[in-house]
Amino acid sequence: MNYIWIIIIALYIVLTHLVAKYIGAKREIGYGKSVFWSILFSPIIGFIITRLSKQTDKQ
Repeated sequence: MNYIWIIIIALYIVLTHLVAKYIGAKREIGYGKSVFWSILFSPIIGFIITRLSKQTDKQ
């Protein structure tokens, strides 16, 4: 029964990292703030906040 919580927490951390790495790094919000918002609210809300940030010129 406790294994389900471990899986949920691991999934939460992985989704937070994916949002920050692949989307946040290419935006003005950056990796760190993207991780912060994803952890604070949820990866879905962090994704929305990150997508609302302007995209940087560097690729």
